[in-house]
Amino acid sequence: MPLESRPMSELPKASVIVCTYNRARILARSVPALLAIDYPVDRWELLIVDNRSTDDTLRVARETAGRRPERVRVIEEPRIGLSTARNAGVRNASGEFIVFADDDAFPTSGWLRALIEALQRDSRALVAGGPVEPWFDGELPGWLGERFMPYLTAWERVPEVHSLTYNDYPRGANMAFRREVFERFGYFSPHLGRKGRSLLSCEEVELCLRVERGGGRILYVPEARVRHLTAAERITPEWLAQRFCTQGRSEAIVEWRHAGWRGLAWGRRRWWRMYREAVRRRSLLPDGEIYARCLRQAFLGHSWGVLGAPLTVPRYRPTQPALEWPS
Repeated sequence: MPLESRPMSELPKASVIVCTYNRARILARSVPALLAIDYPVDRWELLIVDNRSTDDTLRVARETAGRRPERVRVIEEPRIGLSTARNAGVRNASGEFIVFADDDAFPTSGWLRALIEALQRDSRALVAGGPVEPWFDGELPGWLGERFMPYLTAWERVPEVHSLTYNDYPRGANMAFRREVFERFGYFSPHLGRKGRSLLSCEEVELCLRVERGGGRILYVPEARVRHLTAAERITPEWLAQRFCTQGRSEAIVEWRHAGWRGLAWGRRRWWRMYREAVRRRSLLPDGEIYARCLRQAFLGHSWGVLGAPLTVPRYRPTQPALEWPS
């Protein structure tokens, strides 16, 4: 059922953060869509965090801020990395609620309001996110099946507000936090997230896992919808293989950080089972051969993570009891 809306005067202050790196053309399209959302203009701000772009991205951001100085601010973060950029946005945000959208995400009119109202209704809810609808710019290859969609940020669940648990959390293109999350659980881990050409991910997963372990609730809000634009020309078997590889490595980092060797062993078994099943069924579906190759890369990426994470990533050791890891 749709959420009952609060009067505009009761809506709290929100900060929407968009991190960007060398995306001048898409930023010029997505920011106007963000500024058109249905939320009181004096109750939210837009922070554009430029992560040391080398194209015209910073100029586009500054021109936008110049036209809307009361609502738009530009933050420059010289250290490359999506987690670092997001953390810079959090430190500069003034809102009671901190919301993230990608620089290629286009929200519906009621997107921000739906996220904030869902969090306000549930005192235990600390994080919320909504569906991310794929929007492809160009013709898709015929072999691309639904199994690849999660690796292209597409995400949607049953059409009702409900709690989420590991390993099914909001996507970074569409997520909102109470400010207290960063005060209680810390910031996004610099060991995860995109960095230059690296497709590492799962920084939002790892932070949500800290929240869940600390007793916070994470909500799915179906009314808070965004469309995520992806250039179809980049969707190649080679790019997807790299994406799967870094997904495996990213998950290994999360598993090590929160469950140590037990978590790594669980993840290794999981990826190996998925790969073997894909090999067994690869002749039955048009994308079967490519999917099997991608899962092989995910298993190899996870193996890389198994070797590297214990040497470079600190364990997360909260005062709460350890999460019951899947067997």
